[in-house]
Amino acid sequence: MDTQGDAVAKIREFNRFYLPAMNLLGNHYLGSSYSVTEARVFFEIYSHEGCLATHIVKAMNIDKSYLSRLIRSHEKNGYIHRERVTQDGRSFALYLTEEGRKLAENMIAQSNAEIAEAICHLSENETRMMIDALAVITKLLNKGKDDQK
Repeated sequence: MDTQGDAVAKIREFNRFYLPAMNLLGNHYLGSSYSVTEARVFFEIYSHEGCLATHIVKAMNIDKSYLSRLIRSHEKNGYIHRERVTQDGRSFALYLTEEGRKLAENMIAQSNAEIAEAICHLSENETRMMIDALAVITKLLNKGKDDQK
């Protein structure tokens, strides 16, 4: 019995179920003109106001050059502004503009509503079981990540 192979197959099976179930496939996250990755950049800055691009690269595990293009695009569209970090003149802290903040908050509210709709049929006990299972998955997949830094 190949336990690791079984785990890989089950994770892939889950991803094939979960991504479309949560409307995460395609180029239009929540019906917006943004992909999931583009929208996630808004969330990271919203959640970590004043963060550096290096934070987003690490949190999202994306290419620095790709992120740089996304930031420039969001900045050009008036959703993000950058402020030079005084300690390191090459780095910029990232902030959402008022319009960017509103967009992020709308996406968060819409995402929350879609997830609530997807799980509304679960009993309280089933919801608790799902929360516990997600916590276990998160813990196991994060195991050893701090050692890799």
